[in-house]
Amino acid sequence: MASAFGDTPQGLSSQISNLAGVLMRKGGLKVPRYQRPYTWSEREVRELITDLWRAFERKAPFYFIGQIVLVKNAKGNLEISDGQQRLATLTMLIAYVRDRLPSRAKHYQQLIMDADQPRLMLREDDANFYRGFVQEPGHMNEMARHVETAIESKDALRQAAQTIESELTGISDNELDAFFSFVARCCTLNVVDANARGCAQTVFNTLNKRGSPLSGADIIKSELIENSGLDNAKADAAARKWEQIESMFERADFAHLLYMMPSLLTGETVTSPEDLNQFLGAVKRTGGVQSFLFDKLPRYADALRAIFSGSIDAGKASADVNRRVHMMKQVPDWDWAPTLIAFLAEYGGDHRRVPPFVQALDRLVFGCELAVVDARKVSARYKRIMEAMGDDRKLYGPQGVLELSQAEHGRFIETLNRARRRDRSRRLLLMRVEAAMPDGHRLSMTDDVTVEHVLPRGGSAWWNQLFPDKKLREEASSLLGNLTLVTNDQNKRADTKSYAEKREVIFNTPGAPVHALSKDMEAVPEWTWAAIEDRQERLSRILCEDLGLTRRVNEPLTSR
Repeated sequence: MASAFGDTPQGLSSQISNLAGVLMRKGGLKVPRYQRPYTWSEREVRELITDLWRAFERKAPFYFIGQIVLVKNAKGNLEISDGQQRLATLTMLIAYVRDRLPSRAKHYQQLIMDADQPRLMLREDDANFYRGFVQEPGHMNEMARHVETAIESKDALRQAAQTIESELTGISDNELDAFFSFVARCCTLNVVDANARGCAQTVFNTLNKRGSPLSGADIIKSELIENSGLDNAKADAAARKWEQIESMFERADFAHLLYMMPSLLTGETVTSPEDLNQFLGAVKRTGGVQSFLFDKLPRYADALRAIFSGSIDAGKASADVNRRVHMMKQVPDWDWAPTLIAFLAEYGGDHRRVPPFVQALDRLVFGCELAVVDARKVSARYKRIMEAMGDDRKLYGPQGVLELSQAEHGRFIETLNRARRRDRSRRLLLMRVEAAMPDGHRLSMTDDVTVEHVLPRGGSAWWNQLFPDKKLREEASSLLGNLTLVTNDQNKRADTKSYAEKREVIFNTPGAPVHALSKDMEAVPEWTWAAIEDRQERLSRILCEDLGLTRRVNEPLTSR
């Protein structure tokens, strides 16, 4: 009996709740000052909307978006230990619908405000900005058109508002109302309440580090091997093959391989990673269980292992192919992975076809990362690539499904010439340019490497004399031509020093690498607007040549 061992420990509880229930908790939810600010990018906001929309379209009884951890502070208020990004974004989505549907504004506003008190309070630095544009009715449209503030959290909120507007504009009012009634009712979270911050931290760490990410994979294994009519000998052989393949990967990576299977086998969009019925349906439509276990799964596993280990065999082009794939792996969104796995599994032995395919995929991946490709159409585009990968005439050329359209090409060039405000975006772009340069380094996002603004973003007395126009100085500081890569220590030491002093830090720090991006500066004696412009053009050209981007002025404008 449980009573013989004492009662359940106090101070910790958990329950499943829908979004409306979470937001309407008494006393409201507060992001404590020790939490990081709002950081979600356009991609993460768009992915959340897309996932919710897919669940709505398939009339899912619920859509689970994970756990949030709340802790009661000394004042009795609930602090968000984990879940800020999702709740802040979902509240912005509701605010957009409130402003778009005046007749339903009161209905949705009750999820945002409790009388005159916000139900969600961001960190103090962002709370007024968020309240004025999001929680007070009628201002989401203004937020989407707000000028950049040069404060990352506020600019991330502004970008989120733009993405929300872009994603939801094409939905009719009636459908939008039905969609967000579904979101408020069926968007589901596991809410963990803790009475002490240390307890909340323990729960957070346990949920994120000790969970078993392969529970879905184990179910798939059981269904395929035990419940698919294989005789004992074949079932034993299948189990041994499965374990052999599974041992090639970390548990989570093997799970991701399995979750990709509907895309790998049929090109279809994965509606939910753990959707067993979709997985089994894809297996049955493409040759059945035996073919999958003894043929397709081993080949796909070999392809993924080659991607992970940087050992894709492309003959004389192997080094270049693996360089490109390494840089693609630095992009946070791996939508490209099923396409490359499928191609390598089917055509990887043809060393003539692998290099152009990988270069074109590299170009498309970074086109998606730079938002020059419509994110709403990416899944359908990859599906068309999967369907066409056996025919180069369908992959390449003016109408090739693997090519950037002329409009996308133009947007790619245009975005390279814009100032980049977000640290991760700047860093990834610089790393990709570095990889394209002669003798450039192949860097990873986990390396000790950060972006150095030669002309400092905030200026200084020395730099302000050289660039007296504040607007021009702010614009120039975040251009590609003004940036290089250094270690974190060099970045701190360079700070706002003069150009000559920065050169000393960049080129003469013992033990620190001098990247190709920095070597490109060696012949530049003075850092002027003209020097930045020249370098901007030079670096953009190097990247475009590496990606195979060429102007196709005689081709008709296409849209995909």
